[in-house]
Amino acid sequence: MNIVLYFLSNYLIEFMGGMLVFGLLFRWSNYRKSLREDRYFSSFVSEIEKSLSEKQERDNVDIPEYIEELLASIKDKLPSRSVRRTKKGKDKGKSEYNSENVVSLREFISGEKGLFHAIALESTTLQSKYPPNYAELTERILEQDENWTKIFGILPIAPISRLNDILPSIFVVFGIFGTFIGISMALPEIANIDFSDLEKSGDVLTNFVLSVTFAMKTSIAGILFSVIMTMLNTLAPVRGLRNKTFKKLSKCFENIWITFHGHQNIEQGLYQAIPELISEVKEIRTQIDKQLKKAS
Repeated sequence: MNIVLYFLSNYLIEFMGGMLVFGLLFRWSNYRKSLREDRYFSSFVSEIEKSLSEKQERDNVDIPEYIEELLASIKDKLPSRSVRRTKKGKDKGKSEYNSENVVSLREFISGEKGLFHAIALESTTLQSKYPPNYAELTERILEQDENWTKIFGILPIAPISRLNDILPSIFVVFGIFGTFIGISMALPEIANIDFSDLEKSGDVLTNFVLSVTFAMKTSIAGILFSVIMTMLNTLAPVRGLRNKTFKKLSKCFENIWITFHGHQNIEQGLYQAIPELISEVKEIRTQIDKQLKKAS
């Protein structure tokens, strides 16, 4: 316990500084990645809607097979609609459309758990004539895409983003906590004051004041780190950007379903479902009657 208190009273500022550096790097990297993904999914949604508008005959089609063909046609068109990034320095004079500067969506979704693979697995959900929960559908698809759930292919985005959001409060708490620990460890020095020897007592009081001053610095550092992190969280709102991308993709799946089944409100859905439900109830009742007759 004493070792922990000693560490917190002497190295808490350095520890908070390390947390701040990690938080800043992760937030900035995650924000840039979220911007890039938003552009990727914008291209993806645009190509999907364009392909849907071009294909007119959709009656009596195998929807999963149709979606696979749709995704295949999108793959062929993606290189010309990919997100581009320009290089600075010696490559400044080169065209921004240079093939070396192209980050294709095909690379973005590569792998077994890529976006296209996840959509193909969930295509049967869109085959139902009853509209699915598009938010849950989108969440299931994106959870299988490691590019959406992880940064650098290793770190999980969701839990670390939540930690980043509460870092400002953690810094304030750590600052106050460090101050109280420093004061509590400095107070016992007052017991060593010898009022008969003013010179030694002066040294003890000086050490006490220095210890309390250092303890106060943890609160100052905590508040400063909290302000810095709050400003970055405000300037780089990762959650809002990811929610925007999520809604965009969810709307795309809704448009796909409407393309095959048309617009349908709740009343229309109930109107169509009630006769089928009554028929199923009658069938179940018939089976129960047969079982009762056999039992009797």
